[in-house]
Amino acid sequence: MNFKTFYINNHRIKYQEVLSEDPIFEKFYLIENPYQDDIVAIPDGCVDFQFTWENGRCRGYVCGSFLQGKRSLISTYQRCFGMKMQPGIQFKFLQKDITELVGSRVPLSEFLEVSSFEQRLGELDCFSEMIGAARRFFNGQKIAPVHTIASNTAKLIVSAPGSQRVSEMVESLGYSQRYVNNIFKHYFGVSVKKYSDIIRAQAAINYLESTDVMDVIIDLGYYDQAHFIRDFKQYTSLTPKSFVEQVRRTKEGIIV
Repeated sequence: MNFKTFYINNHRIKYQEVLSEDPIFEKFYLIENPYQDDIVAIPDGCVDFQFTWENGRCRGYVCGSFLQGKRSLISTYQRCFGMKMQPGIQFKFLQKDITELVGSRVPLSEFLEVSSFEQRLGELDCFSEMIGAARRFFNGQKIAPVHTIASNTAKLIVSAPGSQRVSEMVESLGYSQRYVNNIFKHYFGVSVKKYSDIIRAQAAINYLESTDVMDVIIDLGYYDQAHFIRDFKQYTSLTPKSFVEQVRRTKEGIIV
């Protein structure tokens, strides 16, 4: 799944991304926002590394997923280079329960000596060169192993979003819901139910790019239209109607 991270509704903002097939990073992106227009962050259950240009200097941050769609702090910067980690993947240097990162951004310097890399990255203008430099910097960092139960739970959710109740999904794993939830939250930062809701909203975004609203409601297991509208707006800041009009039909905005 190509996780959607931002809603951008201003053509003055330039956005680029490169999807990655490696087991650590899901994608790289570059946002050029010279007028510091608003950008809405969309929950995706992933951890991002973001490097922002502040007063001519590049600074790195570790950013956890939001729990609802809202204005992102990167709106206040003219440039942001980001790296999205694969779901559940965590570097050992973070040395904390991932729940502490949810909805937060923490200076990368609290975990690593990063000043020389920030300086080197800040001098680059080419997106592909930024990606290469970032890969080289993070390549030597060790990955914390993901618990099999957490990994299998996430795969079940992503493979068929909204098609099965969380209780039924957990039961199929052969463990108690409390046990699975505690393990899952440690690696993904949110409960199984919350992650399931986030993934279903992510799937709804992809479906709505080519599918009618009522088909999305049925396919993704929403109770009714009101339920779908409420959830979709919570996670994207848009109603499904606004999405169809602004993103699909008129292309006035983009979700990336």
